Amino acid sequence: MCGLAGLVCWEDTCRSEDHAALVRKMCALQSHRGPDDAGLVALGNACLGAVRLSIIDLTAAGHMPMADRDERWWIAYNGEVYNFTELREELSQRGHIFRSKTDTEVVLHAFAEWGENCLNRFVGMFAFAIYDRHTETLKLVRDRFGIKPIYYMQRDGHVLFSSEMKALMQVASRLKLNQQRLVEWSLYRNAEVLSPETLIDGIYAVLPGHVVTIRRRAISAWCYYSPPQQVDEERYRQVEGERSQTIIAEIETALQQAVKDRLVSDVPVGTLCSGGIDSSLITAMAAQHHSQIAAFHVSVAGYPDLDEHTYATEVARSLNIPLISQALDGEGFRRALPQAIYLSDFPLTHPNSVAFYLICRIARQHGVIVLLSGEGADELFGGYAWRYRRLRHLLRVQSVLARLPRKLRKGLEIIGYACNDMPSTSFLFDQLLPHAIGLIDRYARRDWHLQCTDAYAFVANERDRAILGAMLADLDDFLTPLLSRLDRMSMGASVECRVPFLDHRLVRKVINLPLPYRVGKRSDKYILKRLAQRYLPASVANRKKVGFPIPLHDYLAPYARFNLFDQGFCKEVLNLRPRVMKEAIAAWHKDTQAFFNLVCLEIWGRLFLLGESLDSVSERLAKLEP
Repeated sequence: MCGLAGLVCWEDTCRSEDHAALVRKMCALQSHRGPDDAGLVALGNACLGAVRLSIIDLTAAGHMPMADRDERWWIAYNGEVYNFTELREELSQRGHIFRSKTDTEVVLHAFAEWGENCLNRFVGMFAFAIYDRHTETLKLVRDRFGIKPIYYMQRDGHVLFSSEMKALMQVASRLKLNQQRLVEWSLYRNAEVLSPETLIDGIYAVLPGHVVTIRRRAISAWCYYSPPQQVDEERYRQVEGERSQTIIAEIETALQQAVKDRLVSDVPVGTLCSGGIDSSLITAMAAQHHSQIAAFHVSVAGYPDLDEHTYATEVARSLNIPLISQALDGEGFRRALPQAIYLSDFPLTHPNSVAFYLICRIARQHGVIVLLSGEGADELFGGYAWRYRRLRHLLRVQSVLARLPRKLRKGLEIIGYACNDMPSTSFLFDQLLPHAIGLIDRYARRDWHLQCTDAYAFVANERDRAILGAMLADLDDFLTPLLSRLDRMSMGASVECRVPFLDHRLVRKVINLPLPYRVGKRSDKYILKRLAQRYLPASVANRKKVGFPIPLHDYLAPYARFNLFDQGFCKEVLNLRPRVMKEAIAAWHKDTQAFFNLVCLEIWGRLFLLGESLDSVSERLAKLEP
C-alpha cells in the first residue's frame, strides 16, 4: 500500500531536475501513505515517484518505482492484488523472472504479458501508474469499485497525477472551485460519481473500473468493469431454482475465501469491529484463519444509547480475541476534525470519519498495519432500510396516490414540501424542483439508476426490479464517499484497510440473487443474518442496524458561532449572505447534519482554497472551545 505521484511532459524546454523536484514535493505531501520508503525515477519526458507502506516483502526489493528487467515498463503502485502468488507462478512458467516477492512486481509483469486484459485477472484493490518507455505511453488504472484513488490534471504542457488531490492542489498555480460539483456535493454527499470532475476545476479522478491513457498530448479513458455488466439472467434464474440452503452455503464459501485472501500480509493484521453484523462477521471469519487477529473499536464516551462497545466486547469474547477500544468524546472529535478534513481532500459528509481516523491511529500504535473492514455489505445485502425498504413502501404508496384526485394529491405534496422548508409558494415549484435537481448533474445519476434497473429487465415484478436497480446503482454512487472515507482516514494513519465484501467474485454472486435473499419480507440482509447466526452471539446476529452513530449535536455545540466564519471561505469565496448564515447558525440544532456540512466546507475552503495552514485552522477552532 503506497502513495504515487508523477508527470508526463510535452515540452522540449523542461529540465529533468525540475520534474524531479516537483514529483518529490508531491510525494512528500503524501508521506503518510508510505512512511517506510520513497523513490523517484526520471524517464525522459516522464517522471514517476512513490512512497511505500511495506506490507508484502518488507525488503528493499520492493522499492518503487519498479521496472522489469529490460526497463521498458515502469510502475508506481498502490494497493494489494491478493491472488498474486498464483499469477506469479503462471507468469514464471511463461518465462518471467522475478527479483522480489511483492505483488507490485507481479502486476508489472502481468501488464507486460497481457496488457490491459490482466485487469480482469486481478483479485484486489489497486490504483497504479504504468509507463511504457518504448511507446512513451502512461496508463493510470483504478480498481473495479474505486477503493484506491488516483487523480490527474493538465498544466503548462504537463499531465500530473497523484494518489491524493492535495498533492495536485499544492502544486497547481491557481485553484478554481468547480461550482457545479459543489452543488452536487451538497445535494448528494459526493462529487466524484459518474463524472471524473472534482470540486476543483481541472483536477480529475480516474473513475472506478477505468483506465486513463496519456500519449502524445492525447488523453483517453475506457471502462473495463461496470456493475450492470455483471448482472446475468441465466445465473439469476438458476438461483431461483436452487434450495435456499445451497445458496446460503455458496455465499458463505465466497465470503470466507474473500476474507482469507485479504489476510495475506507480512505485517500484523486486525479488524475494525463496530459490534454490528457486517464487521463482526468479518472479524469472526478472520479469526478462523488467523490466530493472532485483534479487533479495534470506537466507543462513544458518555452516551450509552449510542455506544456499541457492549456488542463488540461480546463478539471478541466469543472469539477469544483481544478488543482494543478508543473512547471518543467531543473534545477529541473537534481536535481531530481539521486533520480529518485535510486528509480527506474534501469537506466531510460523514461525521464518523473522525472516529475512523482515530481508531486507525490506535491500530498503528499497536503495531497493526492492515485492517479488514465491512464496507459494501449494506449496498450488496440490503442493509439500508431507510433506502431499500422505504423504496418498496414508496412504490406502493405511489400506486395508491395515483388513484387520488389531482387536487388532493397536489395538496399532500405541498404539505410534504412545506414541512421540509421548501419554497412551496414559489411559482410552479412542484413541477420545476425535480427538473432542477436533475439538471444539477446533467441527469447523470438518473441515467445511471435507469441503466442499473434495466440490467434487471428480466425480473417481472416491477417493485423488485426497482429495488434491485437501486442497490446496484449504490455500488457506484452511495458507496463512493464511504470508500473514500475508508482510504483517506486509514492511510492518514499509515494503515491499509481491506474490504472483503467488495471481492468482485462475491459481488457477482450477490447481485444475481433474487431480492428475497437480500431484502426479505421481514428482515433486511436475509442471507447475512443467516450467516451471522452461525458465527456470532445471538444478541449481535439478530440486532438491528444502527450505523455508526455519534452525538454530533453535542460535539458541534462550540462551533455554533458566527465568528467561526469571519473572513473565511463561505463568506469571502462563496459569498453566502451573512444574515441568512446567521439564521442557519442560530438554528443549527434543528438540522445538525446540514450545519456539520457547513462547518466542514468552511474548514476545507480555508485549508485548500484560502491557503491557510492546518495549524492555523486548528488554532482558530481551538479558541472556540468552552
